[in-house]
Amino acid sequence: MTFDQPCVTQKPQRETGDGYFQTLSHAGLRVGIDGKQLLCDPWLTGSCYWRSWWNYPPVPHELIATLKPDFIYLTHLHWDHFQGASLRLFAPDTLILVPFDRYDRMRRDLAAIGMTNIREVRHGERVQLAPRLAIRSYHFSPFVTDSAVVIEAGETVLFNANDAKLAGSPLRQVLNDYPSIDFCFRSHSSANSRICTHVIGEPDVVIDDNEHYLRAFSLFIEKVAPRYAIPFASNSCLLHDDVFHLNSLVQTPFAAQRYFERFAAERGLDTKLQIMVPGDRWEKEKGFEIAEQDWFEQRDKHLAAYRERVRPTLDRQAKIEAKVKIPLARIQRYFADIAAKTPSLLLRPLKGREVLIVAHAGNTATGFAVDLASKGSVRSVPSEEFDTFAIRIEFPAAIFFQSMAKNMFGHASISKRVHYYATREAMPAMRRFVAILELFESELLPLWYNFRWRSIRALLLRWREALLYAATLLDLKRGYDLPTIEERQLERT
Repeated sequence: MTFDQPCVTQKPQRETGDGYFQTLSHAGLRVGIDGKQLLCDPWLTGSCYWRSWWNYPPVPHELIATLKPDFIYLTHLHWDHFQGASLRLFAPDTLILVPFDRYDRMRRDLAAIGMTNIREVRHGERVQLAPRLAIRSYHFSPFVTDSAVVIEAGETVLFNANDAKLAGSPLRQVLNDYPSIDFCFRSHSSANSRICTHVIGEPDVVIDDNEHYLRAFSLFIEKVAPRYAIPFASNSCLLHDDVFHLNSLVQTPFAAQRYFERFAAERGLDTKLQIMVPGDRWEKEKGFEIAEQDWFEQRDKHLAAYRERVRPTLDRQAKIEAKVKIPLARIQRYFADIAAKTPSLLLRPLKGREVLIVAHAGNTATGFAVDLASKGSVRSVPSEEFDTFAIRIEFPAAIFFQSMAKNMFGHASISKRVHYYATREAMPAMRRFVAILELFESELLPLWYNFRWRSIRALLLRWREALLYAATLLDLKRGYDLPTIEERQLERT
């Protein structure tokens, strides 16, 4: 058995005229009708984020072999949804649909991996793919744009909310367009770096509220009121040695089911929740076809075996990463460029604040002090001085180097292999420093990028988000944190 193959036998796949959908992976979905196949976010093979994330359960090779997509929809740029190795499994001229964003990063990255047939879909636009198959795309998020997609397959309506944290007016837009939804797919666990943020001198402080993800999932499903809710886009595990211990914090579909069933009983909801693993499907004529599995009851046992199966891959990655060295001049050029393009108003709160970046490679740790407010100056720091800094960010050197080369610092944080340390007093400055890096990743800096015609065209259709962000700012001023604000917004929707 290969390392990414679960212990279940897949039934031969078949096409039917009445339509079906099938879960493929973490956020991978297949919808078929009249012989046409649409795939969403097909991460099918290997890992993401520097060998940190892996599909859980793994995807059977025989399931992958049945995929013959006519169309692919990619919700957003994050690698657990936009995975080059999986996309290369398909013909380069397969029609790939992506959100029309403020910038064309998705189009550029698809072209870089050899895909040639790319269509950008505007916010709220409906695209008829086949006589009985259509999609409508809804965009969301001020930084790296997420999107949700509603799929119309015959008379069946599927709402793939994925990672898009729609609430308020943006969610009402979807529900006004589709007042009756059959299936809703949504994430239910953390994909952010909050658990990797630490208060220096207060080791017992936990930044994240892990139950928030279950509350937000349930509140969202309550507002959508579908026939069925499918826990989705959180079906992964962490197998790299740096992060394996964090599997205990993953909210599994079983956790989502237990929480939602209590929630639904309290609020009198009719929606039913169905757990689905790779290969499970629903067909209009037959309903659900769910394979027997114990991936969640025996999760610790499966995780240990899974890690051993991929151990050769993890060991190869460790050998590669141990050899990475980053020249000081390379880092100086990178941060000098960022400082030159960042408005002084954003840099002012960082005046007098050096951020220590520690790059680990094998048994060595190299320190670099970055002062963005002083023209992005960078100096080397000996290890004996590391503990003197109020702000410290620790990277595997390979991740730090590739984050600069690919402009992907937001992806680095998602890996959970990067850790952020600050004193309580310095925490706002650390968050500002990280936000500036992510503003560059999402091409919100330099500021003039926001006045390009493309950006204006993309954002005008998303005016409802402005109302939501105004309410968010008011809640922040009232002292609420972002997870609580998301729940408040959902309650008010």
